[in-house]
Amino acid sequence: MTRRRFTVSAWLAMASAYATVPMAYLAFMLEGRGDTVGTAMQVGLQVVGTLLFVAVTLILKRVLDRLFSFHDTDRNIDLMVMATVGAGGFLMGGLFFPGIRGSTEIAAVVLLVFQGVVQLQFGYKLLKLRNNLGGMLKPFCLLNMATGLCISSIMLILPGILLGALSDLMLATIYFEIAKELKEVEHNRLG
Repeated sequence: MTRRRFTVSAWLAMASAYATVPMAYLAFMLEGRGDTVGTAMQVGLQVVGTLLFVAVTLILKRVLDRLFSFHDTDRNIDLMVMATVGAGGFLMGGLFFPGIRGSTEIAAVVLLVFQGVVQLQFGYKLLKLRNNLGGMLKPFCLLNMATGLCISSIMLILPGILLGALSDLMLATIYFEIAKELKEVEHNRLG
């Protein structure tokens, strides 16, 4: 990956971090609204949130695979993406088909619990990465483990959302640092 791609990835992770809490708040405020505008806003929030999570997570998988040749977390990342897309699909299905909303919400909750468990495992497995990411590996892993634990408990989903946003901020910092290192390498090569 190039320096420019790391910079773009960092900004995407930062956007995810800063959008997470306001989007969660807005989704909470829209809950129960059955009108067309409320439904459209909920669908929009779900689509944007899901796309941000999927993009940030798949970029992380690519970075781990290509930059560090680290594949121990590939399956966890794939499962987190599938769980997020599935939960989002069930939640949107409940918005469009109110008669089955209770069932789709239960299915979404089950997938969120599963995702939380997988994210906890992801954080634990990522501790094996040989690069310490400028001293940020352990805190990043611990944040992911705490996020997974909170999300899988369902009772602590709000702190889980906050921890997830902090994790995205840390990931953005990691990417900015990698981009900075690549810039220095390019400068030294040319200079």
